[in-house]
Amino acid sequence: MTKKLIGKYFTFKFVGRKYDISGVVLDYNDQWTFIRTCEDYSPNGFTIFKNEKVDYYFGDKERMATKILKLKEYSYKNDPKITLSSLDEILNSIDNKYGLIQLDTRKGDASDVVKYLGQVDSLYLFDELTTTAKWRYKLKLPEKECRFISFDNNYLNSLKLVTKFKDE
Repeated sequence: MTKKLIGKYFTFKFVGRKYDISGVVLDYNDQWTFIRTCEDYSPNGFTIFKNEKVDYYFGDKERMATKILKLKEYSYKNDPKITLSSLDEILNSIDNKYGLIQLDTRKGDASDVVKYLGQVDSLYLFDELTTTAKWRYKLKLPEKECRFISFDNNYLNSLKLVTKFKDE
């Protein structure tokens, strides 16, 4: 993928992952891709994923989505900027602005909703929020477990309402 693909809609397919991810590319480097996630032709949050075992597609579905987003007057230029230099910087940026983060498993069949606490040695520390909006326990994850990072989607914003979570 090259920088000229920024602002374009793609579907991303991952080896071993149950579900594809579709959206508009906002930024990219050798290690990470940052997209505006779209579901049912509507923007719904953001996802940053590791560029490992991933293929991207632009076909009929993606052409239709591009056309619909244009008719809805969506512009990727209005979306936030997140620096993709390191995982710690990515997580800190998201935590500072949005608070809640969704970490998906490699297979895409489960996720944890977390608040980033920081990095100790090679582990990333999080408070975990249950599906019933209760803080449960601390998670310590290695970088390889933080491959799919989502934020500011309808699900997370709904949990913020229930928990009276404050963006600080």
